[in-house]
Amino acid sequence: MILIRHHNEGNLKPYFYFALEEYVLTHLLKDDETYFFTWEIHGVVIGKNQLIENEVNLNFLRENKIDIYRRPTGGGCVYADHRNTMFSIITKRKNTQFSFKTYLSKIIDSMKLLDIELTFSGRNDLLFEGKKISGNAFLQNKHGMLMHGTFLYDCDLETMVRAITPSDEKLVSKGIDSVRSRVTNLKPYLNGLTQDQLIKHFENTLTYQTYHLSEKEVDLILEMAKKYEDPTWIYKKQPPHTKTLKKRLSGGLFEVILDLSDGHIRTLSLRGDFFDTKSMELFEKQFQGVSYDLETVKGILDKYPIEDFILDANSSEFIELLKEGMLTY
Repeated sequence: MILIRHHNEGNLKPYFYFALEEYVLTHLLKDDETYFFTWEIHGVVIGKNQLIENEVNLNFLRENKIDIYRRPTGGGCVYADHRNTMFSIITKRKNTQFSFKTYLSKIIDSMKLLDIELTFSGRNDLLFEGKKISGNAFLQNKHGMLMHGTFLYDCDLETMVRAITPSDEKLVSKGIDSVRSRVTNLKPYLNGLTQDQLIKHFENTLTYQTYHLSEKEVDLILEMAKKYEDPTWIYKKQPPHTKTLKKRLSGGLFEVILDLSDGHIRTLSLRGDFFDTKSMELFEKQFQGVSYDLETVKGILDKYPIEDFILDANSSEFIELLKEGMLTY
């Protein structure tokens, strides 16, 4: 494999690496080549087809300033910090059906040189002594195939569980014990090998030459990375789903049923024990097809105050209820 290097290593957000993968696929890759590089993140990475609120504890992420990223590959949600190594492998499409095992076997062989016996499990995992140390995802297009994954060196497992478990403390407490029984870090088994030394080991054993990105290429990749950094890509690229918000406010019990798609409200339905004073259909209609964000919602309620439709209701309280369902504001 060919090692990719650039002049900003260790100092970039995941957006850059998603774009780097795309750049290698579309600009560098030749028929007989396979490229490899490692990278680090601190945050939660969700698959391109996942619904954020089903995968993470948003309140915990906000309180602890943990970022959310959306990768261009499918698969599940992962948490990683700077004590976790990410790796990417990019190659041309083969005539046979893609198999993670083909590429993960290279990682297995590399770790054998350190007297670490890893095993391949399921579709896309690597295990050490029966516990998961690596999960992987892939995509393929007309240019080639990309596989990337995690490699647990000394990741904070408790933060991992709290970040990607819904905000129920009972689930969190059970989840920590469950994850510790199924997942492990490799640091205690590497005889003092540092994370940097482990990365260097991968580079020495998996690659046979180095490709250095020019400053011009880095600038192009940084430009390509903007689409992965765009909140529309991260927060609004979501499959259609329904969200229900329920709370007792001034005027009664309110239950808001939101039919959402790609960050927009397709329909809003309002239920509860409140007393309406005007047609609720007119009020609900104002929310059809609009972006589900704070500025848009405030604009609607400035023109159509909920007080005009429901006895004793309060627009400020209603905005706060709608905020509970927003991913960003």
